[in-house]
Amino acid sequence: MTAARRGRPSDADRSHRAGPLLRAKILAAGLLTSPAVGAVVGAATRNRIRSHGVRFDVTDAVFTPRQRAALFWRLYETAEIGMIHRYVGPAGTVVELGASLGITGAHIASRLAPGSRLVCVEAHPELAAGLRRRLEPHTAHLTLDVAALAITDRPGPVLFDLGATTLGSRLRDPTTAAAPTITAAPTITAHAAAGISAVPAVGGPVAVPGTTLRHLLAERRIDAFDLVSDIEGAEASFLLGDPGALDGCRRAVLELHDTVFAGRRVTADDLLAAARRLDFRILRRRGAVVALTRDPA
Repeated sequence: MTAARRGRPSDADRSHRAGPLLRAKILAAGLLTSPAVGAVVGAATRNRIRSHGVRFDVTDAVFTPRQRAALFWRLYETAEIGMIHRYVGPAGTVVELGASLGITGAHIASRLAPGSRLVCVEAHPELAAGLRRRLEPHTAHLTLDVAALAITDRPGPVLFDLGATTLGSRLRDPTTAAAPTITAAPTITAHAAAGISAVPAVGGPVAVPGTTLRHLLAERRIDAFDLVSDIEGAEASFLLGDPGALDGCRRAVLELHDTVFAGRRVTADDLLAAARRLDFRILRRRGAVVALTRDPA
């Protein structure tokens, strides 16, 4: 007897229903995180928002009303934060690539024992500028190291496209651009202060200092570490370009992205397959976010 005859939905039925359900969830999330709701949340909480057990000061101009609302409703990086709390720490060194606003870094810090070490790396010039200040309230019990760097496949300056928001900002494929010259980082504009976008576009790419994961670890004398990474496809630089850089990595929480590496298009599934070839096994996967370990099963 088929599933449909037993009264259970078939795969086709579930697929048909998932479309409207997904659209409804997206619509609801959009309403809950609208600028108007974000403004109300900011005023009601005095910009002190508790999310997933950690309280954040979101008065910094890089936080948009949408991001304040997303934090309040626990819609900001939910999968990544959940896996951090479940799989990262509690002792040792954690390296975070793509630290952004510092929200995930604060959650990592909440998992770490006194005396541990947290290394946070961010390429976006404006986000990197205030990252230490946003993290310090959460990291008094550990050693905090903040680096304004892009992770790429070779040391040196790289082009970084500033999107309309921080979520739209990413490295350019180095095979499509000549080596750039470092320019001054843009300053926070009135648009950011008004919350129109986390960091407004500034008319094109900027050049930022870049390094490889291997160089980052060597310069900071890091041997064993856990890794948290959300760098919009630049994870290909070590998963495909230098897998040996992960030799000391015990556990990882990665957000994987379709990208272009060495002139070739690669998918998130390609990157996950590369991680599995390095003897990582999957602990959990939720969409683009995956938790990996080399610990015995």
